[in-house]
Amino acid sequence: MYTESKTLEDTVILARQSRDKVERLISDFKPFIASIIQKRLGRYLEYGTDDELSIGLIAFNEAINAYDINKGKFLSFARLVITNRLIDYFRKQSKFKTLSLNTDEDCDDASIDLLDKKAVQQYAFDADIEDKKFEIIEYTKILKEWGISFTDLVKVSPRHENLRNEYINTAKLIAGNPELLNDVIRNKRLPIKELQKIIPLHRKKIERGRIYIIAMIVAIMNNFSFLDISCKGR
Repeated sequence: MYTESKTLEDTVILARQSRDKVERLISDFKPFIASIIQKRLGRYLEYGTDDELSIGLIAFNEAINAYDINKGKFLSFARLVITNRLIDYFRKQSKFKTLSLNTDEDCDDASIDLLDKKAVQQYAFDADIEDKKFEIIEYTKILKEWGISFTDLVKVSPRHENLRNEYINTAKLIAGNPELLNDVIRNKRLPIKELQKIIPLHRKKIERGRIYIIAMIVAIMNNFSFLDISCKGR
């Protein structure tokens, strides 16, 4: 799994160097793969029994090999690859019932294209929500490594927007400064003395926001989008 110092996207690229790393990555994301396919089929599936899950594993492996880090999030790309491979599979198995635009009994390419578009559109409709759910699960796991529970984060989250933005800006500053970031990762704490030299926040305010700031740093490092940090704190 990806660590607190690397994003998932970085881990995917690095995994290509070793088949063992690819296999571990696929194994880690089996629940993610199953959730996509089960949601599409509306029923529970079991690895080793259902062919659809095997298709999903192959598609996820394909996504790892084909992913371009400059073209968005890996999970969104993997979802698209898995969905497309499922569509291909169902077409071959005649499990997808196509609706022809014509009154003829023959099924032409236009009806198949329409089916593909509708399937992908329906998939895309839910994909963002599913990504956010999975991100929250992963975020919770990583926060635990820092001694922070998601419940703790909710409790300490600033109610006032101005204070929240100050903390987010502090997290961005640290995440963008290799020296400060390495200090945080190494010691699992905020370098308060160093921070006071470069930001206009009182020591007590920084200490009160310690958990929230660290949690935001973790979110930024792992490129979690559900918190929408990129458009906040400006």
